[in-house]
Amino acid sequence: MKFMYFFDDKIKRHIMKGKKYCNPAETGNYECGISCIRQGDVNLWFYTKNGVTIAVDSGHLNYRGVEKNFQQIGINPEEIKHVFITHADVDHCGGIDTSGTNIYPNAQVYLGKAESAYLTGSIHRMTKLGVKIKNCVRIKEGYYAIDNNEKFDIGGIKIQSIPTPGHTLGHTCYIVDDKILFTGDCLAINEKGGYSFFDFFTQYPDMNKKSLVKLKALIDNSQHIQLEYVCTGHSGIRKYSDVIFAHIDESARFSKRKPFDDKAPYDAFIR
Repeated sequence: MKFMYFFDDKIKRHIMKGKKYCNPAETGNYECGISCIRQGDVNLWFYTKNGVTIAVDSGHLNYRGVEKNFQQIGINPEEIKHVFITHADVDHCGGIDTSGTNIYPNAQVYLGKAESAYLTGSIHRMTKLGVKIKNCVRIKEGYYAIDNNEKFDIGGIKIQSIPTPGHTLGHTCYIVDDKILFTGDCLAINEKGGYSFFDFFTQYPDMNKKSLVKLKALIDNSQHIQLEYVCTGHSGIRKYSDVIFAHIDESARFSKRKPFDDKAPYDAFIR
């Protein structure tokens, strides 16, 4: 097993137990055409309008029971034609890795252009104990590499891509129909509001903070964007308010003595 998958599947659940760092939404259908599947500590998201469904992220590699999850939310993954990836980490992009079963076999994949370097192994993803560790996800050729703030129209669904480098170099957020923000792993949110995502998992924390400042400014200064919901990678779904960006100059922190989110599960990986 490749190291990043081994860490994600075997090690992470043990070292993160009791630190309450994540509070993902439960699998189900929510307001505003939003649905999600929970896979342990992470969510993959869906948005449906007028019979068209787009996906945001793909979750873990070969996650057991995902077929039942799709049945639960009433979505046929083979009918999804477009999936927007926030970043290429194993818990967000593993579901379309060529070494496993592609949960969206008929979908065009979109992701930030700078993520390509992780997918080819030309740059490392993180350094731990002096060891440079590369991402092991590989996806099929033909994906669309998003360059800066591109906009898309998928069957009447408007998607605005927003580069938010820091967690990874090509990390990208998406604003859908001017009302839903999909944040991937740039934000961690608890009852006090939003923080820059945990340094332990973020490759360039200072860069991430600067990206969040720009993201907030874009939203605040737009005449069209009127956010209603924020859908995160690990903090679930939140109604949009001023607290979402309240602490973006600080990195979220976790420990057993000081959990990040008191409402989060003690062990996010219990199924």
